Amino acid sequence: MYFAAVDKIKFIVARRSTERQENLKRMEQQTDINIDKMSSSVRSRLLDNSPISASCCIFRVPNPLRKHDEQLFTPTSVPIGPYHRDPEKFQFAEKIKLWYLNRLINRAPTPHTTLECFFTKIAANVNHCLESYGDEVKMKRDEFVEMLVIDGCFIIELFRRFLKIVPTSADDPLFKMPWVRKVLVTDLLLLENQLPWFVLDRLFNLTKSDNDSERSLLPQLAHNFFRGSALRTPGVQLDLKLQNKHLLDLQRNIMLLGSEELEDGDFVRIPRVTELLQAGIDFAVGEKHNFMKITFKKGILTIPPIIILDNAESLLRNLIAYEQCDENLQDRIAAYAGFLDNLIDTNEDIDYLRQKGIVTCFLSPEDVSGFFNRLYNDVHIVHSPFTKVSKEINAYCKSRWPRWRTRLTRDYFNSPWSIISVIGAVVILVLTFLQTLYAMLYQ
Repeated sequence: MYFAAVDKIKFIVARRSTERQENLKRMEQQTDINIDKMSSSVRSRLLDNSPISASCCIFRVPNPLRKHDEQLFTPTSVPIGPYHRDPEKFQFAEKIKLWYLNRLINRAPTPHTTLECFFTKIAANVNHCLESYGDEVKMKRDEFVEMLVIDGCFIIELFRRFLKIVPTSADDPLFKMPWVRKVLVTDLLLLENQLPWFVLDRLFNLTKSDNDSERSLLPQLAHNFFRGSALRTPGVQLDLKLQNKHLLDLQRNIMLLGSEELEDGDFVRIPRVTELLQAGIDFAVGEKHNFMKITFKKGILTIPPIIILDNAESLLRNLIAYEQCDENLQDRIAAYAGFLDNLIDTNEDIDYLRQKGIVTCFLSPEDVSGFFNRLYNDVHIVHSPFTKVSKEINAYCKSRWPRWRTRLTRDYFNSPWSIISVIGAVVILVLTFLQTLYAMLYQ
């Protein structure tokens, strides 16, 4: 049996060698290479313009980031936009969209709330919408416009129903089952699951009534829908002057409020929490309304409070992927994630931050530390608003006195009894010295 296997391997190797030699002979015999034909073929495929528009803002997640967890970038219940069209897989979601659209049209809050008006307004800017997508949209233009209208009206109607601006019905499955909202929040904040902000804004204005209940603007509706979801700091307010590109970009803009005051530099690594504590550095809770305002002064690292829910990893990974696809975004969220990744390495690190009130999470310490440790994988950070803070921390860690002071406090002044013992020892030492000195002088 062994010899039969060896003979089979030899036969396969000999056959492949023979095929390789035959291919080389055929290539050598081919002397009629048509240069003009090849040149004409390649010339016909040359591109005058870049395959991606400068206004592109909705990207496919790069494979180096996607490979870590495909599910974090793929909708599970509601597909939005052209990248995840699957009528069979998302049959129920597509029915909900058409039902919402029908209810919106029948309610007719404005004279412009008609399908004809929707299609006309969006079709007039179809090129702008197509240029918003980084990957090729493999749909006919009329199908593309139809999709934008149906998906856009679904999102607008969903926001209004959630905020009770328009009445909901008892048979609405999106409000009847509590777990659905978390899934919707996660799906609507995926990078590949976005619509251009222009589409949402235009449909919102075409369907906005003059009632007092509809005084809110679209950014306010979206902010209220996503408030308290995934990852947030309490007290962060909305700036209506923000220029948003889509819903995920809106969330990023809200998180970055106040960060324009920070100076960008290179990404600098820092020690983890437990190592900083040993070096004499302590932590404090920062301002609630400024997500990015991390400061270091007199040995105190101040970090704004952050609340982490179980879908925070999905939001952060999609924000990081968004920044990795557009250099103009300057890696702000990626740098923030990298900074926390440096600080949090073990359960002890996250436990201390929880005790200080900096981190509030609804996950186990193991899950939180593991999630932060995974965020930085295959992420290339060029800009960081925390360069100055990181350098100050590293310089402080190299100083000997803070470390000695910390050890002294920890080992000798950590309780009233130890303090009394140290004072007693010092008193005895002083008395012994005085006694010795007295004996020497009066001997």
